[in-house]
Amino acid sequence: MKASIKIYATLLLFFLTFTLASQETITITEEKKTTLKLPKDYSKTLGLYIFPSKNQDSLQQQKDLKECYSWAYNQTKFDPMNPTKVTVKEAEKVKGGAVAGAARGAVAGVAIGAVAGDTGDGAAIGAVTGAIRGRRATRRAQSMQNAQNTQKAKSIESEMKTSFVKAFSACIKAKGYSIN
Repeated sequence: MKASIKIYATLLLFFLTFTLASQETITITEEKKTTLKLPKDYSKTLGLYIFPSKNQDSLQQQKDLKECYSWAYNQTKFDPMNPTKVTVKEAEKVKGGAVAGAARGAVAGVAIGAVAGDTGDGAAIGAVTGAIRGRRATRRAQSMQNAQNTQKAKSIESEMKTSFVKAFSACIKAKGYSIN
């Protein structure tokens, strides 16, 4: 519920801030009043070519396009003219990677130092080396997790647009248009 309120508030703020006088708008009334900017060129915005197969005139075409855009928005709650951005949660910072690495390194250093004849120096060198390795491993894991989260967010955004295009396509086909 809070997320949808945030999305509505963000959409409303964006539209109020960036409304262009030359662009046509429609208003959708739900729980809240939502104003959508309609694309000037549906082909570019949606990646669809729309042809009036029942010889609809241009006024009817514009009416149908508006209705389908509005209907698709109501079905998906996604607006391609103001796409919802999925926020990425950064990987939690894991503490202790350097400490754990230092402990492992110290143990290995003691073993090597015992062979060389100085377990204390071996443990110290092993601890420093292990701490560096542990910290690098932690950073690498966090970086990989952040990359996965970013990819997942992009995938969700793409799915949202695809869902809108499918809804729009279903509506416009039902009104007697062919799309490609």
